[in-house]
Amino acid sequence: MKRLFSGYFWIGGDKMFQIIWQHTRRWQRVCLFAAPLVMLMEVFCDLQQPTLMSKIVDTGLAGSGHPQFILQTGGVMLLIALVGACSGSGCNALASYASLKMGQRLRNHLLSLALATRNGHDLSTPTLITRITNDVIQMQNLVMTLTRSLVRAPFLLLGGIVMAFLISPRIAWILAIVVPVLLLFMGLVIRHSVPLFTKMQQAIDRINRVMRETLLGIKTVKSFTLENQQQQLFDQINQQVQTSSVAAQASVIILAPVVTLALNLSIVAALWFGGGLHASHLITTGQIMAFVNYMIQITTAMINTVNTVSSLSRAQTATARIQAVLDLPQDAEPTATVALPTDTTLRFEHVNFAYPGGENVLTDIDFELPAGAKLGIIGTTGSGKTTLVDLLTRLYDPTSGRITIGGVPINQLSLAQLRQQVAVALQNSVLFSGTIASNLRYGKETATDAELVVAAQAAAAADFIAARPGGYQAQVTQRGNNFSGGQKQRLNIARALVAQAAILVLDDTTSAVDLATDAHIQQALRQVRQGKTTIMIAQRIAALQDSDLILVLDHGHIVARGQHATLLQESAFYREVAVAQLGKEVLTDA
Repeated sequence: MKRLFSGYFWIGGDKMFQIIWQHTRRWQRVCLFAAPLVMLMEVFCDLQQPTLMSKIVDTGLAGSGHPQFILQTGGVMLLIALVGACSGSGCNALASYASLKMGQRLRNHLLSLALATRNGHDLSTPTLITRITNDVIQMQNLVMTLTRSLVRAPFLLLGGIVMAFLISPRIAWILAIVVPVLLLFMGLVIRHSVPLFTKMQQAIDRINRVMRETLLGIKTVKSFTLENQQQQLFDQINQQVQTSSVAAQASVIILAPVVTLALNLSIVAALWFGGGLHASHLITTGQIMAFVNYMIQITTAMINTVNTVSSLSRAQTATARIQAVLDLPQDAEPTATVALPTDTTLRFEHVNFAYPGGENVLTDIDFELPAGAKLGIIGTTGSGKTTLVDLLTRLYDPTSGRITIGGVPINQLSLAQLRQQVAVALQNSVLFSGTIASNLRYGKETATDAELVVAAQAAAAADFIAARPGGYQAQVTQRGNNFSGGQKQRLNIARALVAQAAILVLDDTTSAVDLATDAHIQQALRQVRQGKTTIMIAQRIAALQDSDLILVLDHGHIVARGQHATLLQESAFYREVAVAQLGKEVLTDA
């Protein structure tokens, strides 16, 4: 029997308990232990009822009857039933409290790990969302199962067998035959069904992933008329879900009929042999009735045990998926060893970077940007421009070399210090649900309304904000879908300006705005950023030509550097882009 259950009942069992234990605290752990104890009280109360009923039949109804005994025993049965009901409710309350608190802590932990991971991982956003939501719910259900069903069913099964032997030992041999056979059959069902339920859960995970990806990328799907293709993919995976679900349910569908058949045959045998013993005055009617009731409790507990074990397969899959998030490589938060430098001279010293298992994305990046200067970066797609910014903000760490601000290596600064010094506006403008003002204050929580207005004006966003009902209190929907691409970019710039950081990084943040608006933004930036370090990544030469230093990147290498006029003479790529955008007159002007 052990062999039947081993490898299936406790798949990932150690990880399950470890995750649950790590994400509960003192009172939740008390509840985890108290809930099963309270459930045992309910099981004890349920096991007393058939015995008390047999006493009513054998004593209270014997002869001319004993109404007072019937009332007293009936009162005891009612009292025990109330205690059992209260115990069951108490177990539910304790288990629910522990489960909900564990789920809350686990969700917070998983999200914090996803946010803290800086060096990349293979888990996509839809996968993380599924694991933080659906899989955590499965873990909550596991806590409820462990503290309720997994306690009630086995103890009711064991207790029913013991009570049946105690009250009717002369016909208990029926159980000695039926119970081992049913346990063997139950083990075979579990051994066959648990892998199938695991496979079903994996299929459900795949369909969730496809649905999330399709809905999140619905604009792309419609733009390329991929509706039929995505529908076919969904239908294919949906069919897999149906097939695996049918197989899983079919593996346990025979359980109830077989157990019920065994129960009915056992009852017939109990009545047959019990009747003979009753005729010989070797057993009472009440004992036969109690024995039959215990048999019903035993077989019901068997069915519930199999259903409980089968449901654990979902938690097993969820455990493995949650553990993958918990195992994400985490970089220790650096403890600040130096004070925040006042000098903002930026230095990249022979920096190289490669993603894990890949080739260099950046190679021998070496330059110095004096405090208060403007750096322009231009290059082909995939040349490493954004990666360079990611290294500066320590979303990733260099493979070799170092980056310093004011002569201080940035890995000696805490992330809070570093990001207080550096504000970034990325090309992918993400807005959060809330108001325009709340989004702008992501740059600085304590920013005044006047500071928001100044930043919005510099980003050419003040006019369309004023045009909206509510102005700065206008609502922003999820991901800013009620704003155009250009408007989101301008709000993104304004958010970075609100921070008033010593170093401002703009990563191609005006690609979706028209040339006139872009020119207005560049002029405003010159005024509000005067004397402060600015790094601008752009494909428009007009945004870069006033830079103190311009870097031309190609395949992760700096292939040219200098000011606008110098690069027109020395860089064929830069000259070609400038002529294409500004006309041949730019060569004459230079």
